[in-house]
Amino acid sequence: MEQSQLFYITRLRLASWYAGVMGCILSLCGLGVYHVVAHAYRETIDQGLQSVAVALHNGIEPGLQQPNYLPQLAQQLSLEICVPQADCLPRTPLIQSSLSEAVYPVNYYLRLLNRAEKPIALGGLQLKQLPISLKTQRWQTLKDPVGIDYRQISLPLRTQNTLWGYIQVGRSLTDLNQHLAALKLTLLLGCPIALILIAWSSWWLAGLAMQPVYRSYQQMQQFTADAAHEFRTPLTAMQSTIEAAIRLQGLGEAPSSVLTTLKRQTNRLSQLVADLLLLARIEGQEMKIKSVPCCLNDLISDLAEELAFLAVEANVKLLTQTLSPEPLYVGGNEEQLYRLVSNLIVNGIQATPEGGEVRIILERLDQQAVIAVKDTGIGIASEDLTRIFDRFYRVHRDRSRQTGGSGLGLAIAQAITQAHHGSISLHSQPGKGSTFTVRLPLEKTPNMITPKPL
Repeated sequence: MEQSQLFYITRLRLASWYAGVMGCILSLCGLGVYHVVAHAYRETIDQGLQSVAVALHNGIEPGLQQPNYLPQLAQQLSLEICVPQADCLPRTPLIQSSLSEAVYPVNYYLRLLNRAEKPIALGGLQLKQLPISLKTQRWQTLKDPVGIDYRQISLPLRTQNTLWGYIQVGRSLTDLNQHLAALKLTLLLGCPIALILIAWSSWWLAGLAMQPVYRSYQQMQQFTADAAHEFRTPLTAMQSTIEAAIRLQGLGEAPSSVLTTLKRQTNRLSQLVADLLLLARIEGQEMKIKSVPCCLNDLISDLAEELAFLAVEANVKLLTQTLSPEPLYVGGNEEQLYRLVSNLIVNGIQATPEGGEVRIILERLDQQAVIAVKDTGIGIASEDLTRIFDRFYRVHRDRSRQTGGSGLGLAIAQAITQAHHGSISLHSQPGKGSTFTVRLPLEKTPNMITPKPL
C-alpha cells in the first residue's frame, strides 16, 4: 500500500511539473502571439494612414497658390470650411463624393490647418469634440473624452518652400480594439482549456514513464521474496540439523547422518549464493569475458560423458548429434559456456519422465553455431513461456523442489548467452517436450581460414 502511494505521489509530481512547465511556455507563447498580432495590426493601420495622407498631400500641395483653391477643394472633398467665430463641426458624418468614398472609409477624418495650427477645413468622421489635438507631431495616438482612441498623421503643406499649413489624416481605433479584445478573450478562454488538456496528457505520460520503473520495482520485490524463500529452506534445515546434533551429542551418539544433512544443506545454500553472485556479475558487466576460441564439439562431448550417469539414474537416454562436418569454434569464456549448455541438459533430464530422451544437436547456420537441447518431457504451457527465464520461476514447483532446483538455471543460461552476444529461445508443447535453442556467433580460427588461391 505504501509503495502504491509512493508511485502515485511520484506520478503526480511528474505530471504537475510537466503541466507547470508547459503552462508557462503556453502562456509566454500566447502573450507573444498577442503582441505580434497587435503590432501587425498597428503597422497596417499606420501604413494605410500614411498612404492616404501622402496621396492627399501630393494632390493638394501643388494647387495651394491658385486663387479660390480652398473653396474648390472643400467642395470637391465635401469639407466643412471653418470660420474663426464658429465651432468647426462637420455637418455630415460621411464624405459624399465618389473620390472621398474611395479615399476615406467611414472611420477616417481629414483636417487642414493653417500655420498657426488652426483648423481651416474638416471632413470625414463626425467627432464628438473638436479639436482632438491640434499638435502637429507626425504621429499621434489620441483619446477623446468618451474614451475612443484615434491614430493620426500630420504632414506639412508648403508653397515655394514656405510653410502654408498642415494636413492631418486620422482614424478611430475602435475596430483595432475590438479585434484585440476578441483575440485576448480567445487566449484567455483557450489557455485554461489547453492547460486542462496538458494536465491530462501529463498524467498519462507520467504513467507511461513510471510503468518501467514500477515493473522493475515489482520484479525486485518478487526477486527479494523468492530469494528469501530459497534461503529460508536450507537455513531452516540447517538450524534443525544443528539442534538435533546438539541433542545427539548430549546423548553421546555420533551425529554422522546429522552432519551429512548439514553439509548437504550448506552446499545447497553455497551454490545458491554462488549462482546469485554469478548473475549479478554477468548482468552488471563486472565480469570481463576474455574471448578465447572454444570448440563446441569438444564441449558437448565432455558434457555428454559427464552427465551420462545422471541420465542413467533418471532412466533417460542422452544422445548427441553433430550436423556440421567441421569443428565449430566460438569466442568466449569456456567455463561459462560449459555452464550454459550444462544447465540446459540438466533441465531437460529433470523435465523428462523415465523412458524419455534428451538429444543435443550441434549445427552451423550461416555465421552462427546453433545448439539445440531437445527433450521428450512434459512440456511447458504457453502462459509460462514468457516467464521461463525469470529468476526463481518454476513451472512445476513441487517437482523442482524434489530435484533440488533453485529456479536460477535458465536465468543463468540466458545471461551467459547474452554476454556472449548470442540469443536463446524456447519452443515447447505440453505433453510433447521442449526445445531450447542457443545461437552463438562463430569465430574464425587459423584452421578455419581458407587459403587464397595463387
